[in-house]
Amino acid sequence: MAPEVVPNDYQTFGEYVKARREALSKSIRGCAADFEMTPAYLSDIEKGNRYAPEKHLAKMVEVLGITGKAVDCFYDLAGKSRNDVFPDLTPYIGGKPIARVALRKARDLDIPDSKWQDFIDSMNGKNRL
Repeated sequence: MAPEVVPNDYQTFGEYVKARREALSKSIRGCAADFEMTPAYLSDIEKGNRYAPEKHLAKMVEVLGITGKAVDCFYDLAGKSRNDVFPDLTPYIGGKPIARVALRKARDLDIPDSKWQDFIDSMNGKNRL
């Protein structure tokens, strides 16, 4: 098993993908084949010349063996590379009008992180709102 490479230790999506690939001792050609993309495309991703390819993200998670909370961090890095368009959240938010209303209200009120944490804790059954 490859050593843990935590996504939030990296500044860019490409840096993380490269570190994870290298931790698995995979060549760029081999990994690109596993991702179903060209080696040149993967090289550009790793160098930060291309953004995270939405159609390949699930395959990348699988091939790179990303699990648990690291998956959320992986998608955060992917979203940052896509000008803050987070591919794992956009379909959910797009399909839930009430989520969009809540997010706009939170934005307009400039809800602090502590309130967001209270909300997350309430969903996890730690507190009641």
